[in-house]
Amino acid sequence: MNGITGGGAIGGSFFSAFCPACVSFVGSIFTSIGLGALVNFRLLLWITVGLLGIGLMGLFLNLKQHKKKYFLLIGLLASVGVYSGRYLAESLPLIYTSSILLIGNAFFDYKALKICKICKNCKKEGFK
Repeated sequence: MNGITGGGAIGGSFFSAFCPACVSFVGSIFTSIGLGALVNFRLLLWITVGLLGIGLMGLFLNLKQHKKKYFLLIGLLASVGVYSGRYLAESLPLIYTSSILLIGNAFFDYKALKICKICKNCKKEGFK
């Protein structure tokens, strides 16, 4: 689940923070497969929401192992900040602050999961 959390956090932050670059990036990918006419603002919105949702799903699945709820709460607040900074308030400071918080949270969630995998309590409960 580690890749899901990091990939969702970094991907969602990238699509929100660097949105002008994303239009070119997504446009070139869709054009190369013959779907260039489908690229618009709404598509980028759904890609961002999907990646943020994948990141939150990874945080939720990791929660079952390390039992630290604050990672999921911080991830949820940062995801809301990234979304609202790009699509509601159009505030770059909010986008960048929330992106840094989201990526940092995914990193520390990963570290907590690694520590949990080597502790004795997790091995007794059957986690590997």
